[in-house]
Amino acid sequence: MFWLPLLLAGFTPVLPAASSDMPVQAARGKGIFFDTANKNHCSTCHEMEKQGTAVGPDLTKVGRLSPRAVLISMLSTRTVYVKEVELKTKEKFPAMIASENGNEIKLYDLSKMPPAPMTLEKSAIYAVRDNGTWKHPPESAGMSAEKLADVISYIRWVAFGDTKGVSPDEVKQ
Repeated sequence: MFWLPLLLAGFTPVLPAASSDMPVQAARGKGIFFDTANKNHCSTCHEMEKQGTAVGPDLTKVGRLSPRAVLISMLSTRTVYVKEVELKTKEKFPAMIASENGNEIKLYDLSKMPPAPMTLEKSAIYAVRDNGTWKHPPESAGMSAEKLADVISYIRWVAFGDTKGVSPDEVKQ
């Protein structure tokens, strides 16, 4: 009902194109995103087009940002979302907190690939600190500017149908 007045006024919503219309660069990015030969591929932690694992943030929410801003978001993930969890047994591991409910905390252990879901009693946890060691795979794997540009192009294509692509110069570190 909301769309009817807009459609009658000649407004055409912008939706992502069909997969067959995916630009070449975005298609390369999709290949990198879902590359199971790489143990740290993006879809290990992120979901796109209803594929992958929704451990990490929804990347379509950053898809409308500039390519440089998406890169900064990738690099800041290690400090914004990831925490170091230390158990009372002194075991430490990087984790993403999924939820807290009463005496339980649900998280993903990022020292495992794919990240292992865990439910812990809060009483088993000694401390939860800011992450100081874990690095987001695009950073730790040393992805080239070309591959980063391809992946960002794919994210932008899924997010809003962007077809112009991303220059590797826009994402050089």
